Amino acid sequence: MKKTILIIFSLFLFQMALSQSFGFEIKDDTEVVEIPFEIHNNFMVVKVIINRQLPLSFIFDTGAEHTILSKNILAAPLKLSLDRPIRILGADMNRELVAYVSNKVYIKVGDAIAPQQDILILSDDYFKIDEYVGMEIHGIIGADLFRNLVLNIDYRKNIITVQKSRKFKVPKRKWKEVPIAIEKNKPYLLAKAHISNKVTDVKLLMDTGASLSMLLHTNTNKNLQLPENFVRGSIGRGLGGILEGFIGRLNRLEFGEFYFNNIITNYQDIKEDMDFDILSTRNGIFGNALMQRFNIIIDYPRQKLYLRPHRRYNKDFKYDKSGLELIVVGKKLKTIQVYNIIADSPAKEAGFQKGDRILSVNYIPSSILGLKGVTNKLTRKSGKKIRIKIRRNGLIKIIKFKLKDLI
Repeated sequence: MKKTILIIFSLFLFQMALSQSFGFEIKDDTEVVEIPFEIHNNFMVVKVIINRQLPLSFIFDTGAEHTILSKNILAAPLKLSLDRPIRILGADMNRELVAYVSNKVYIKVGDAIAPQQDILILSDDYFKIDEYVGMEIHGIIGADLFRNLVLNIDYRKNIITVQKSRKFKVPKRKWKEVPIAIEKNKPYLLAKAHISNKVTDVKLLMDTGASLSMLLHTNTNKNLQLPENFVRGSIGRGLGGILEGFIGRLNRLEFGEFYFNNIITNYQDIKEDMDFDILSTRNGIFGNALMQRFNIIIDYPRQKLYLRPHRRYNKDFKYDKSGLELIVVGKKLKTIQVYNIIADSPAKEAGFQKGDRILSVNYIPSSILGLKGVTNKLTRKSGKKIRIKIRRNGLIKIIKFKLKDLI
């Protein structure tokens, strides 16, 4: 499990629907269409061509209802019109933001083409997600492009395939059907959560745009309570800002024939005045860190989900044992910087400060490790000695500490 700061929520609540969302077009003589992707810090990144211009990098997001261009500076070069403004609600479910609808946009993702798609263009880059993914991200591919199709995600080969539902044949060997609901183009896993010797039915948004394992909204059910051991911290960045919450472990999650134990889980309250129906009465999120432990088929028209587990799919969950929350900064997104330090953690006790630049970890330069490599070093076993060289206010400093279980 990566550090919690690498989470992004694909929570976009639109006050009006897009009028034209035709989605990917697949010819009758075509069986499947392929879309290659890469995994960056638990995000699925695909190459997207808009209006036949240069390829851009988008997050492939089953949890977002619409396709979004987050950098409006690209609207003119891509020959995109700003046809009408709409208001959207940010991921904190409080702040109102502005986006523009752009009509009849040509979109190509891998071999899949949507010739006349309506998309949203944010009036400002409310995301600022680049520093969490570790590369420049220009937007999100939402479910409006594949909602009428069968979606197959092969996390081993890093290939997404889409096909028409009538040509889809139910898989057999090693594939298992799991209960699901499709609402507003979004898939919801129907599962059972074990908390304090109680079993509770939960409805979880299957969200490839969330790099976390799980999130539970604690006030959507009286049984969804914080565990005994938890830490307060930033549980991610969504549309409109940083999201605060708690990080702990869930005893057990069961769905179909599958299960996970002691899952690293984020906990967050829904505001009391929030209309729960807007969230499709969901209890939380089933994120990409869990989804990529399977190969996944979602038959949207028939509302069916099929899972094929990878070997040791339910292996133990790793978590940061330093208390450092890191991002990447700079023009080339190569500099690793401390964004936040969790209270009562080894990093806090050792004297780290927000803004410290990480130069090396245990004598290995951060330029070689990268963000993923640095975070992996901080998930080693408790008691592991860590030596980090930092730059603070132009001065070089060495900080030493030992890793410790925080949850």
